[in-house]
Amino acid sequence: MNSTKNDLLFWLAILFALWFMAGGIFWVYWFALIFAYPFGIASLAIWLCIRKDGRKRNKAIPIILIAGLLLSLSMLLPMIVNR
Repeated sequence: MNSTKNDLLFWLAILFALWFMAGGIFWVYWFALIFAYPFGIASLAIWLCIRKDGRKRNKAIPIILIAGLLLSLSMLLPMIVNR
């Protein structure tokens, strides 16, 4: 099986997006901002590079990133409101 550059970038973007989704909900000591959001931005940048290769699998990356962002903001909102 030939692994191309886009295949490797796809899996790296998926891993980064999953890390963003998992770490983005922890706002204790700004963990999400320091340790999760840079991975989300990197995953978005990788997706912007590989999205034009015409493969349907590339739709998974923005879905994971949007879900991670919504989860992250939903965890941050109660912290802001309860102050």
